[in-house]
Amino acid sequence: MKKNFFRTIFTAFMICAGILLFATSFVSCMSATTVSHGLENVAYLEIMGDTNKYQTITSTKSGATEFLHSVQVVIDGDEPFDADVNSIENRAVKNKYSYKIATGAHDIQIFFEGNVVVKTKIFTSANQTKIISLP
Repeated sequence: MKKNFFRTIFTAFMICAGILLFATSFVSCMSATTVSHGLENVAYLEIMGDTNKYQTITSTKSGATEFLHSVQVVIDGDEPFDADVNSIENRAVKNKYSYKIATGAHDIQIFFEGNVVVKTKIFTSANQTKIISLP
């Protein structure tokens, strides 16, 4: 009888020790971590205007005429780049052309055929789309 009693106590002790060991190892593997995802650290710039007003006629190699709806954009005095103009008739979510820019404050100048069309300051935050309307 004493033998069965000690065997039962020993078995219970081993089960409790196993559970405690398992719980300790499980909890010790978990640690507080910081994960950040979902928002890229960029903003987007869209230029909207009357595409009939802001078009340039060029000819292709085959001799066909082509209409380009583009302006030149200068951000913070850097090198200009060509940007296509989205139609003002479309909703902003359907716009075809958007350009990635850094977040923060920017001085924007938009040129068409060498003339300044828009000169403005903007501030963008992460994953924000700024729309600049051309007159």
